[in-house]
Amino acid sequence: MEVSPYNPYDRYRRRSVRRTQSVLNIILACVITGGLGFYLGRLQSEQSLKTLYKQKNSSETQIEDLQDQLTRLRAEAQTANIKLLQAHESFSEALPEGPMQELTLLLKQQIEGGVDPKRMETVLRSVRPPQNCSEPQTKRFVLMTPAYNGPQSKMTTNEKEITLTGSGESAKNSKGKAEAWFDPSKSVTLVFETNEGAKQEKKSHLPIYHSIILGDKEFRFTIAQGEQSFAKVTYDICDYP
Repeated sequence: MEVSPYNPYDRYRRRSVRRTQSVLNIILACVITGGLGFYLGRLQSEQSLKTLYKQKNSSETQIEDLQDQLTRLRAEAQTANIKLLQAHESFSEALPEGPMQELTLLLKQQIEGGVDPKRMETVLRSVRPPQNCSEPQTKRFVLMTPAYNGPQSKMTTNEKEITLTGSGESAKNSKGKAEAWFDPSKSVTLVFETNEGAKQEKKSHLPIYHSIILGDKEFRFTIAQGEQSFAKVTYDICDYP
């Protein structure tokens, strides 16, 4: 029977080797786990970067498209403004202001009302420039308003052929209270009455131009704003036709 010699140092050495291997295994596992985590994190970061790049490129494309649309809309708006301005200028040329505008509208109304255009043409061709006109006369009268409490005011031609009266809207003071005089920024109503009892009404903003034929005479009136409350009337009398 053999007896193996007992060496306590071998026992400690084996334990030390096992502990060292365990530590190395743990370190290796940590390294593998850390490396795997780093790799997966890197893959995720790269994927996120790719997604961000795609979103960035898509956003840039959308921005470019929007800029193109905005440029096109601006060009279309500018073209529309130019066409609107041209249409306004054409309309202004076709329908001028002042007496010509009133005459054009009157002709349109007469023709639409059934008057024969040939007859209108004959009448217009028979009209001649005023002849043997009198010196212009200037008078004034008060335009009545809802707040006016004075006597009725009127203007009469020298031979009392025509009497003119009128009314307007009351002007407002700073507190919004109605004044006795008329508001020149609003339209007024004028009534021309002949000595035969015929009446003609005219409603418009001042100045107002109007003419009345009585027999072989034409009375031509210009009514403009005068001093406060007053309308200034200038008229002359010409041969007709």
